[in-house]
Amino acid sequence: MAIHDLFDAAMTFPAAPFTFLTVAVIVYWLLVMVGGSTPPTSGGVPLNITGSVFIVLAWLALLTGTMVHDPDVAADPPGLAASVLILAVSLAVAALGTALLARPIRHLLRPGRPADPARLVGSICVVRTGEVGPDTGQAEVTGADGTPVVIEVRHDGVEELRPGNTALIDDYDAEHGVFWVTAFHPKLGTTP
Repeated sequence: MAIHDLFDAAMTFPAAPFTFLTVAVIVYWLLVMVGGSTPPTSGGVPLNITGSVFIVLAWLALLTGTMVHDPDVAADPPGLAASVLILAVSLAVAALGTALLARPIRHLLRPGRPADPARLVGSICVVRTGEVGPDTGQAEVTGADGTPVVIEVRHDGVEELRPGNTALIDDYDAEHGVFWVTAFHPKLGTTP
């Protein structure tokens, strides 16, 4: 099997739509690295992660099924019945694989909780979400034991806070379980 056989399989139905979706997933994650936003969650796992895992697993299963049907895809592409069977089995494998991977992913992404949240007031945190406002936002702060802790933060919106910006934790709202922050310039030690 040569690389051109793999390319032919990736560009043949039923794998072709998932090839383009996989490229979209890669582009999406590259954009997230530049500055993402808070994704909606499903069962404790962000939907963007669940969707990405499903698409990539489906694509890999489709490639495998297409190559198992006939390694020389360019000369003998699968017919309609074989394509539908490969697609159905691949989607089932992707759904099962995503469900099995959701638990360890959920465990890895579970944010830590500070022992005494009020002790973090006065600490510096780093914004992790694309938007921090009066209703949404997350940041990472170093806990008392030195481990990073992801906390829910809120901001009045006067200064813009982007992913990677530092912020000063001004207050803790125990009723809502969120921290109020303001922009902080680490070199000056003051808010801009």
